[in-house]
Amino acid sequence: MASFDDLAFISHARASSNTASSPNALFCRDCNEVAQQTTDDGKRCLICGCELQDTSARPSATHSDSTRELTHALGATADGATPTQDLQALMTRLLSVVGGDLDGAVTHLGSFVADQASTIEVTIRVQDIKGEVVAVPANFGPCESISQRDVVLAEPFDGASAFANAAAMNGKVVVMERGVCTFAQKVLRAQAAGAVAAIIIQTMDVWPYTMTDSKGESATIAIPAFMLSAKQGHGFVEFLRARNNETVTMADITVRRDARECVICQVDMAIGMKVTRMPCQHLFHTECLHEWLKIGNSCPICRVEIPAKQSAARGTFVNQTAQQRGDFAWSDWFS
Repeated sequence: MASFDDLAFISHARASSNTASSPNALFCRDCNEVAQQTTDDGKRCLICGCELQDTSARPSATHSDSTRELTHALGATADGATPTQDLQALMTRLLSVVGGDLDGAVTHLGSFVADQASTIEVTIRVQDIKGEVVAVPANFGPCESISQRDVVLAEPFDGASAFANAAAMNGKVVVMERGVCTFAQKVLRAQAAGAVAAIIIQTMDVWPYTMTDSKGESATIAIPAFMLSAKQGHGFVEFLRARNNETVTMADITVRRDARECVICQVDMAIGMKVTRMPCQHLFHTECLHEWLKIGNSCPICRVEIPAKQSAARGTFVNQTAQQRGDFAWSDWFS
């Protein structure tokens, strides 16, 4: 049986080699970074469709910028791909970057002030994949649960033009990748084909990432849209393609509103509180997680172990073995 953890170790699409890098490079507000690819006229981001700005219009550095820079420092390769190393190796590198102890790790690992979105939790369970994966809902359209629906890959996969397999989408969850057109346009096409929900696969290293509607196209969207991280998402796609449509793949999408309770102290995560997201995407009060990791080395929810040290080679071997035996789990595809 597959798992979403295994999928994180399947290589995902690289950014275009023509990424803007000159002093006059243009900035994309939705991607919150210098545009990776642009339309032919150079006015819009080819990834999300947002109008581009001069780098002089880029917002001042924020905590999310610092977190992203830290993520790159943890091991992004020269071409932008993240090494296929397990969670233990990630934590080891993290500790070396932030000062070598758990105090620094908790302080820097995904810590931020909780907002309204932090009170909504979306999880996806898929037939024949162990466990569940945390997804990020779009900030447009409805956000509701979907039960026991088939999953279908869009053709074309970017959802930027009329679907060749539109007839197969009615009543199903449609999977597409980010890029070429706006998020809203993708979801509208899926909705027109009769889909009940859309899952968009992130193609960049930025995570978590919330899909926005920068052009105001979402007024008529009536189905929910969710995003999966690049590693988990692309691994999931490879899992679906490997099945060659021989068997039906069912998915359950669960939306829990006002459900973000810190399981350590059992107190709600109120807006304005400082919280920390672990690599497995589970969220806790920063201080609670700090105390928890003093007495345990695993996530309080999913129990993924975070030993202080483990070689990258050992972690890679363990996950390759899992894939070879076909025993997949969402946790193998951590971002």
